[in-house]
Amino acid sequence: MNDDPFWQVPRTHFQTTVCDVELPMFFYDVAVRQLNYFVPLNRVTPLLAGTGLVPCGFWRGKALVSLIFYQYRDVSIGPYDEVTITILCRPETLPDPGRHWRNLLRRRGADWTIGAYVLEMPVTLNRARAAGREIWGFPKFETLIPSNLGESGFDFGVDDPDGVPILRVSARHWPGIPMTGFDLVTLSNYQNKIWRTVIDVDVKYENCLPRGVTLTIGPSKHGMAERLRA
Repeated sequence: MNDDPFWQVPRTHFQTTVCDVELPMFFYDVAVRQLNYFVPLNRVTPLLAGTGLVPCGFWRGKALVSLIFYQYRDVSIGPYDEVTITILCRPETLPDPGRHWRNLLRRRGADWTIGAYVLEMPVTLNRARAAGREIWGFPKFETLIPSNLGESGFDFGVDDPDGVPILRVSARHWPGIPMTGFDLVTLSNYQNKIWRTVIDVDVKYENCLPRGVTLTIGPSKHGMAERLRA
């Protein structure tokens, strides 16, 4: 696998407060479960205050918000789990290109005019927490992320650092349709700038229709729980 030309790129090193990180990071084996929601713009816009970004309107003018579970089974920094909440956005200082859905048809992230702003990003590994915060400015915090992945369904959750549940997800789905993956583009605020990161992707995956999804917000007072209630 490591002999694949996809992995043959120059690499550098970055010293975080926890460890040395080789860049770009390589993710060899990953399981992903992604839930997408169309949310009214008036609920999403306040969450982006001060970021320099505005949400993109998609279906019926609503923003696309995603709740994503990642199980990084084989990765250059070490295996860990992660949950993200993202909002598809664009810089407010640039003209609105319109028809944002066309970006979702472009495989190369370099061709995207929008990106996914990372609102929340809990992880289970301290090395990953430090790398995310100190290299890209991602809002990572270390905590427990219980999960159970099956062939026809999955469950995952996030606890706050004190062990109080932030969220729980339980979902069942129909068999998926094989598809080719596309690059990911993230947006973050770091060092008083908007950072745009393109994640090169070469993968096959299955796109499934849900049979039923339950999302429960826990009693935690953590900021992630409060934003989910917003």
